[in-house]
This record gives sequence, structure tokens and C-alpha cells, in this order.
Amino acid sequence: MKKKTIFVFVSILALVLCLPFAAMAEEGVTDTEIHIGQWGPQTGPAAPWGAVARGTGVLFKMINDEGGIHGRKIVYHMFDDAYNPAKTKAGVKELQESVGIVAWAAGVGTACGLSV
Repeated sequence: MKKKTIFVFVSILALVLCLPFAAMAEEGVTDTEIHIGQWGPQTGPAAPWGAVARGTGVLFKMINDEGGIHGRKIVYHMFDDAYNPAKTKAGVKELQESVGIVAWAAGVGTACGLSV
């Protein structure tokens, strides 16, 4: 239980420390929302690693349930790339251009990350 508490504290601290820089961004931050994106395999042979992305969503939900960050709610955009770098690159491009994402939270996989 102690490790979980430390992890949550460090995660929230990192997010809060990054907020002043995010607040200056024109894309992905409004007076009421912060848009954060992530990719992860939800299907295919690497699907078990998709738990990483689902866990991130749980953390953001907890932050939102506690009032968000300075009154802003996190809008979490996660998509299934099936651990395919081409799908990752296309999905990131689509979300960035259509929604406007201020930050990308630790996507799953070296090959997928390098494609971005």
C-alpha cells in the first residue's frame, strides 16, 4: 500500500509541476480541460501490455474525481495501436491535429514510441 501511495503522489506531483508549462500552451488546454493522449496495445499479441494505458486512465479518473488540476478536468484520449508503429504514428497525428493534445503520457513500446 505504501508503494502505491508514493507512486500516486509522485505522479500527481509530476503532473502539477508540468501544469504551468501546459497552461501556456495554446493547444490542448482550456479553462476547464487538459487534453492528454496515450497509445497502447488493446488488441493483438501485445494486448496484455495495454493494462499500462488502462491504468493511466484510472489515475486520471482519480485526479478528476478529486477536483482535477486547478479546476481543470483531464480529458484522456487513449487509442489501440495493436503494437504496430504505423498505427501509432497515424493515431498520434490524427489526435494531435483533430483534438489538440497538450501532452502524451507514456505510450507502450519502444518501436511505437520511436515512430512518433
